[in-house]
Amino acid sequence: MFESFGRGFKMIWASTRMGWQDKRLLLPSILTVFTNFFFMAILLLQAKKQLGAQANNVVNHMSAAPNQLMNMAGGLNSPADQSGFNAMGMLNGLTSDTAMLGACIISVWWLTNRFLEGVTTALVYSHLTEGKGSGRFSTACQAVLASLPAIVILGLVTMIAKKVAGFMRNKRSAGVLGIGLNFLAGIVEVFWTLAGHLILPSIVIEGSSFWGALKRADKIAQGNLLTIGVGEVGVDAICRFVSFLVYLLGVSGAGLVWYAHSQGIVLLSTSLLVVGGLTWVCLVIAVTAMSLYIRAAFYTCLYVWAIEAESVEETERHSVRAPAPLAHALA
Repeated sequence: MFESFGRGFKMIWASTRMGWQDKRLLLPSILTVFTNFFFMAILLLQAKKQLGAQANNVVNHMSAAPNQLMNMAGGLNSPADQSGFNAMGMLNGLTSDTAMLGACIISVWWLTNRFLEGVTTALVYSHLTEGKGSGRFSTACQAVLASLPAIVILGLVTMIAKKVAGFMRNKRSAGVLGIGLNFLAGIVEVFWTLAGHLILPSIVIEGSSFWGALKRADKIAQGNLLTIGVGEVGVDAICRFVSFLVYLLGVSGAGLVWYAHSQGIVLLSTSLLVVGGLTWVCLVIAVTAMSLYIRAAFYTCLYVWAIEAESVEETERHSVRAPAPLAHALA
């Protein structure tokens, strides 16, 4: 486990250096954070307008705990992730008309995030294969736009996979059958989380259809094209942990200020509170954007490595060097 974290930190450092060398690589992830805030605000305002007091269901779902906030901003199984549509849980208890509108907003939200992740993938791919500054934002956008039908199908299949997994968890019975269904649900969720991150590069980089990209991802996973497993570089775990700490810091600080205020204690002046709040917001934006960028860069590196390994005989694949950030992590 510690070795995985060590590799993850090296990957994060190398990816950050790559992004610093070509700051365009970071732009889509920064835009993703702001679009997340935008869609969350739209969803909350619409719920408040349509339902009044019932909107608390949406608010509570989004702010129940720091890890919920982390997920909404870009963690695993959020709209910002390949295995997204977990945000559909916010629609529980709403009327059918309002839930339909909310579902449309969340679907557009997910598609926007997938579009921006695809742009990051295309830019990182150009950087890795053609050199620094070779990628063009407009060209990457055109490539992703051309692949939108396949990305939409990816979203629909993702939603179905998540619903099937949720159904198996909710309908499981006691005993061995219940344990088996829960295990299968976990397999579906984990598989699609990993497969989705390999499907998107195939769609964007090679212009594949969804089914072609699915076969490509399966070939990568089953054909020994990668000499390491995803879990051997603990990028996801580190990003989630750092994001959790940042959100926990904000929630704890707000709770401390509220408690002091209720006791009539003035800890900080209003101006310092405003500065502290703005600093925390900037930290949230920076950490979330970097997490999204680093994870996209990591899976793009894996995909590029698999492509290069595919071009040689299986006996020679151990000598194929991974792309620079991943090679640094594995050194």
